[in-house]
Amino acid sequence: MRQTDYVILGLLAEQPLSGYQIKKIIDIRFSFFWSESFGQIFPALKSLASEGFVEECPQEASGGRATRTYQITPAGKAALVDWLAQPVEKESLRLEILLKTYFSGYAAPEAMLTQLSAFEESHARQLHILGLFQEELLRIPDEDENHGDILRVIDFGQKANRAYLDWCRETRNYFEKKQALQSEERSNLDIQPQARLRETTKE
Repeated sequence: MRQTDYVILGLLAEQPLSGYQIKKIIDIRFSFFWSESFGQIFPALKSLASEGFVEECPQEASGGRATRTYQITPAGKAALVDWLAQPVEKESLRLEILLKTYFSGYAAPEAMLTQLSAFEESHARQLHILGLFQEELLRIPDEDENHGDILRVIDFGQKANRAYLDWCRETRNYFEKKQALQSEERSNLDIQPQARLRETTKE
């Protein structure tokens, strides 16, 4: 089974969901550490259903259209528990902003400042969403007794995003100084020919 399958099993262990609801939860709650596309979720649901790990429970949605909602089966719960006991696979981190910073000597500081602003805005937004999710968990009853587990994940996300934002502030300061230095060097280059011209005129 793939990791996508276990993400789906874990969410369905909490409550029955449709493929669209699964995608929405992943995009909101897991956005700082995980992503799944519709092209991964729907085939995975079909495969899990054929193997008996989830089952479909049709229901009427607004407008009279049937929504395919899935629930986990005992076999699915057993597979989820087995996966939780397995060693964690090697973690991977891919941040394009770090690649661009590494090679930023080939670009103007202005370009990197623009990149940093977008990166900072994205993580500030994630931090805000995590804060809202945290407030919601603390407000509603913990019927499944799993809020403590989820809050630990939220805590990680908040600390990670704050670290990203700290790095953005420090790196912006670096590129602003670099920008000022380059501007000063260009000004000096412009002044030198003018000074030589004045000296030649005097002679």
